[in-house]
Amino acid sequence: MKQALIGIGSGLAAGSVALGFLFLGPLSQTDEGPAPIASQTTVPEATVSASPVEIEPEPTTPEVIQCSVSVLEDAAEILLLQAQVIDASTGEVLFDRGSGSAARPASVMKLFTAAVALETLGPDYRVTTRVYRDNLEPGKIYLVGAGDPTLSRTGVNENSVYQKAPKLSDLVAQVLKVFGKEPITQIVLDTSLYGGAKGEYQSVWDSRGITNGYMSPVSALQVDGDRASPAAKESQRSMDPVSRAGAWFQESLGVAATDAVITKGLAPADSIQIAAVKSRPISEWIDYMLVVSDNTLAEALARLVSLDVGLDGTFGSLTETYNRALRGTGLDLAGLTIEDGSGLSKYNQASPELVNNLLKLIDDGYGDFEVILGGMPVSGTPGSLSYRFEDAVGTITAKTGWIRTGYTLAGFLDTPDQSRLIFTVYNLGDVTASNREAMDDLVMGFYDCGSTLVNR
Repeated sequence: MKQALIGIGSGLAAGSVALGFLFLGPLSQTDEGPAPIASQTTVPEATVSASPVEIEPEPTTPEVIQCSVSVLEDAAEILLLQAQVIDASTGEVLFDRGSGSAARPASVMKLFTAAVALETLGPDYRVTTRVYRDNLEPGKIYLVGAGDPTLSRTGVNENSVYQKAPKLSDLVAQVLKVFGKEPITQIVLDTSLYGGAKGEYQSVWDSRGITNGYMSPVSALQVDGDRASPAAKESQRSMDPVSRAGAWFQESLGVAATDAVITKGLAPADSIQIAAVKSRPISEWIDYMLVVSDNTLAEALARLVSLDVGLDGTFGSLTETYNRALRGTGLDLAGLTIEDGSGLSKYNQASPELVNNLLKLIDDGYGDFEVILGGMPVSGTPGSLSYRFEDAVGTITAKTGWIRTGYTLAGFLDTPDQSRLIFTVYNLGDVTASNREAMDDLVMGFYDCGSTLVNR
């Protein structure tokens, strides 16, 4: 069949050629002239030297990189979140979650305690503990508390947790120089400055603060912050730091006071000063208080400020105390409630926005607030951030906070994109270590985003 189809096709082709010759003549041109053109088509002349046309490129908007922490924010371990993040160089709020609402700041409160102390007392203020002799009963002496919990019973070449603290042994040396071989018959402990005869422990404070050793009752007279072990930051305390101070003082006096009776009372106005020791400057108190979050120092500072602004040094005076002390800073203190100086009370109230406004003053070098910046914990260095933020060692400076109903953190992030962020974060609720870790992860999200952090 294929052969047949080819044959038929060849025949048809030959016939077509023959017919062409009949009707059209030869297919090639002859000397007589060109072959006739079947149809006329106008062909445009080519442009000989056309110049290329330059087209302006469409303007483009630089791509804006946006960095979200929404996945970290939505973690199950983030409970009630309140937070604010600010670009320190521009003041722009990059992230905000309920930052205007006052809530419990935990130990972030110590930033305010440091600020009021610096505003009123000043960084060089020292506390003087004195011993007086009775004018009428020569064997009777008075140990008068002035609000220095760093007074130490450690030996001459030893340190408590408070470096270079004043020593009981120095007081004793001055007392014995006056008494010579005369016996001391009575030691009166005077704590009338504040805190009562035994000290005061807030009913809302966790009682484990005593047994776990992170808080002592508030009193004007105590030794080594009432620690059983002076060199241990967390060492068991007692419910009566005043009596323990008296017992340690008598022990230091040695045989001269072996038979002395210890009582509590007031030093008469006509008693005679026979010994005195001064504390280290409170700038050093503030440094230690912030680095390790020392609650006893915080309460001592709050009471000293209360007295300095004309109030009575009680718990109930502290909200007014802080308002008076900070009135010159320009901070809007509406909503600030101070139940204690340490932040242990769940009834303290300070908004993340207010904390950030204080941090702005610190960052700007307001007044003596560089002392606060110098004392704040730094990631990966000794202090309360020593074991946190291992991927950002030395670049996160922040005050830590923890009570059993919340974790908090506030400070500065020097980020990989060369930004400096001011931040405050509260993770509130019944918390465990996993809630702290989730909060830290969120803060690392802020750190990684830097200035490209977006509020979503």
